[in-house]
Amino acid sequence: MSVVHLRPKTGQGSGAPKGRHGSVCLTREESAALRATLRNLNRTRTWAEIAREIGVCRNTLRHVANGLTPGSAGLALRVARLAGLGIERILTPGPVSGGAACPTCGRSG
Repeated sequence: MSVVHLRPKTGQGSGAPKGRHGSVCLTREESAALRATLRNLNRTRTWAEIAREIGVCRNTLRHVANGLTPGSAGLALRVARLAGLGIERILTPGPVSGGAACPTCGRSG
């Protein structure tokens, strides 16, 4: 007796499709806050510099910053580390509260 291995039909494999990592997508408000942070970082660095520092493709950053893709929690965490901010601050929409200065650019209000 021999063992016959049947190939699964398309779409019935296990795991996520190749090229996708199953990351957590952000809400609309969180994506907007991440976009604002990326645009602020882009004022002092190029997209290529930011991408190299956080380890992602330059076009990924540009697509998130332009609203073509929502971004992910992993990307937000990398951006938060680069900016020296907490992840909650990156994902919370709105300006920095009170008279506190922005740790990235030093501007207050």
